[in-house]
Amino acid sequence: MFPPCSIRGQYFAFVFFAFFERHSFANGLGFAVIRWQLALLPTTIGGMIKNLLSLSMWMALLVCVVSSGCQPENQYQAPPLPKVTVAHPSVEMVVASKEFTGTTEAVNLVDVRARVEGFLESIEFEEGKEVEKGDLLFTIDPRPFEAELAQAQASVRLAHAQVAGGRAEEKRAVAEVANANSQLARSKKAAAQGAVTAAEIDLLKTAVLTARAGVEAAKAAIASAEAQIAAGEALVTQATLNLDYTKIRSPIKGRAGRRLVDVGNLVGSGESTLLTHLIQYDPIYAFFTVNENDLLDFNRRHLAESGSSEASAAEKEIKLDRQLFVGLGDEEGFPHEGRADYADLAVDESTGTYMIRAVVSNTDRLIPPGAFIRVRVPLEEIEAVLIDERAISRDQAGAYLLIVNSENKVERRTVTLGDTYDGRRAVTGSIGLEDRVIISGLQRARLDAEVDPQMEEEPKEEIATD
Repeated sequence: MFPPCSIRGQYFAFVFFAFFERHSFANGLGFAVIRWQLALLPTTIGGMIKNLLSLSMWMALLVCVVSSGCQPENQYQAPPLPKVTVAHPSVEMVVASKEFTGTTEAVNLVDVRARVEGFLESIEFEEGKEVEKGDLLFTIDPRPFEAELAQAQASVRLAHAQVAGGRAEEKRAVAEVANANSQLARSKKAAAQGAVTAAEIDLLKTAVLTARAGVEAAKAAIASAEAQIAAGEALVTQATLNLDYTKIRSPIKGRAGRRLVDVGNLVGSGESTLLTHLIQYDPIYAFFTVNENDLLDFNRRHLAESGSSEASAAEKEIKLDRQLFVGLGDEEGFPHEGRADYADLAVDESTGTYMIRAVVSNTDRLIPPGAFIRVRVPLEEIEAVLIDERAISRDQAGAYLLIVNSENKVERRTVTLGDTYDGRRAVTGSIGLEDRVIISGLQRARLDAEVDPQMEEEPKEEIATD
């Protein structure tokens, strides 16, 4: 049996037991209060209960000490290595090309203008709609021009009548000449017998000359009337043209713009009034410029392809009929195909560039005139090292790749970028086919730090099922 506790011992037991009941301070405190109150019980019963509580307290203390001494010490454990996805470069045959930028222009852009003066009578098209070649667009009041045509036609008919009258006069004058000549001949025979005087003979000679002059006058009248016919026919032609110009028709197949003049306005007064615009969308021109170095490189390639120096001038001539591809600003790649058909005559001295024009099919009318475009011109087939586009990083020093070496540590390789082929970029530099290039997890890779490389999985081919 434990000796009975004194008041001072019970106090220390209270504090000690409350301290070691740390898992629940409130429970320890309550148990200590009970322990304090038991000290006030009679000695026999209270002592037995107090001894039991003291024994439980010492056992709890022993368990705490033993259990605390058995816990292992905290030790540093290194974090797992960062995982990165790697892939090997590949070598493939690709078509080398050069890329440029440019703009588009309509193949045909027509300003529709009034060619005669008059009041606009009607508008025969819908703004922004398609029109066919020959469709009626505008009508100018035709009545003044119809009157001019009628007047010109009347002048032609009058001239024809004058020609007919002149021919009749010519026949009359010819008859008078014949009659005068007959009278003169008879008078000369009579004069030999003394029946006609010399004065009468002179009068007959004058009559012959007068008749001949009448013939010449008739011929002159006929010529004048024929000239009037030619002038009248010219007036008829001009009046016909002017009357035809009152019907303004589309010279091309294309899309009509907005009308610039309303019905009832006077047009063509002093100048050819602009009425609207017409644009042909298909095909469409693509204009782009190349720098002088690219032009010289292209020329040298062509000369190399043409063969020896013995090739003819025609064979050495640089042909523009070359295939190229065009992409819009919001498109991936170059989905539109075209062919170069014209090049400038000289390099622009102010910019050092050379202008080239291509014709691009635009059947769906997706490409508008004036749009920004990207142009790719294929050059030749070459062997290139290709890597995934995701592997490329850039800084102020240029483009570079992150490589995992044989020790699984990260290295940097500076490369020069080439063209893009289906999401892969051609590169040149210190990179081999066995190098493991990081294509995913670049943000977790640090230079000279160790990583856990995971080889990229090959895409699985889908098995067709019936």
